[in-house]
Amino acid sequence: MAGRGKGDSAARRKGRAALIGAAVAGACLFLVAPVVGDGLNSHPAPAPQIIAATHPATSLQVAGARGLADASASAGRTGKKKKKKPKPRTVVRRVTISSRITDQEILTEEGKGTFVGIKCPTGSKAISGGVLSKYINLLVSSSAPNQPLTRKYTPNIWWLTVVNVNVDGNGGTLPWQGVVNCLTPVRLGSSS
Repeated sequence: MAGRGKGDSAARRKGRAALIGAAVAGACLFLVAPVVGDGLNSHPAPAPQIIAATHPATSLQVAGARGLADASASAGRTGKKKKKKPKPRTVVRRVTISSRITDQEILTEEGKGTFVGIKCPTGSKAISGGVLSKYINLLVSSSAPNQPLTRKYTPNIWWLTVVNVNVDGNGGTLPWQGVVNCLTPVRLGSSS
């Protein structure tokens, strides 16, 4: 009978441990998880203007595109020769990269995300983009020529999604500006 009492207390201890473990897991599931994951995987809200107004960026605002903009070639030699028949020639136009920056700052609330599209001029393609800000609490979670919610490809609009993550404890609504780099592509053709 003495052995039977010890077995019952060991079974009770295992039962209590299982009950306590289940209570802790339930508390984590229903109390802690919503606090940790609150809003982290939600959809971003569009900025007040979904396609932001832009102006050309200054050389101080954009670094690195200068060398690429000068790498261009042009074909053709001018001279005075008699031409019996015009020969077709290949024309290569200058490849230019220009940068545009949003006119207004976009505000993102603490713990939330905001997205905006930055449009290149007609005839240009959006090739890259980013955020201009002095704050470390802003995280670029998406930067692509695809609309973040519909995933539709837009060749001359660059979409930026920014999340205010408050990593340093100095929270609040933070401003930022979007930057897009626009490529005017090479156009090949014939001239007579």
